[in-house]
Amino acid sequence: MEKRRQQRSRRRITCELVIDGKHHPAIVRDVSRAGLFVQTRARPELNSAIQLVFSAEGDRPEIRVEAGVARERAVPAGLESEVPGGIGLEVLDAPPAYHELVAEAGLQPAGPGPAAETGPTSDPGIRTFRVRLIERGTPNATVLTVRSESAEGARARALTRAGRGWKIAAIQEI
Repeated sequence: MEKRRQQRSRRRITCELVIDGKHHPAIVRDVSRAGLFVQTRARPELNSAIQLVFSAEGDRPEIRVEAGVARERAVPAGLESEVPGGIGLEVLDAPPAYHELVAEAGLQPAGPGPAAETGPTSDPGIRTFRVRLIERGTPNATVLTVRSESAEGARARALTRAGRGWKIAAIQEI
């Protein structure tokens, strides 16, 4: 049974992942308005923020996209040729050139990035979440309000805004 909320378009686009300053080769396998599935051997932490880099091609400049790691598909070494392993990413912030790339795949662009978080939106799929974070190893806590299509997306956005060293304590839709 299909559980995805967004239409996906299968595409094979080479890119590079930047995780903690290290570059890893990757291939976009499919793309939707809300995110991408990227085939890679890199294994970033779930809910961490990474950067995708699409190399300049023809008239198109290099494209850098901030994304949150939403899920991981680990595949045993013997099955990698049959089933691609990789990570599912939610787009957190992308330049207009990325939205043009998505439009070339036959999909509508994902819409505005984090700048729209504070204002109202006409997209009924965007919801508001209150996320409580705790700084690892300390009693410090903070609460952020973020806008996303899902709790998983809110988790990724909050962790991106808080930075390293924070973990999610609770998420509540408001």
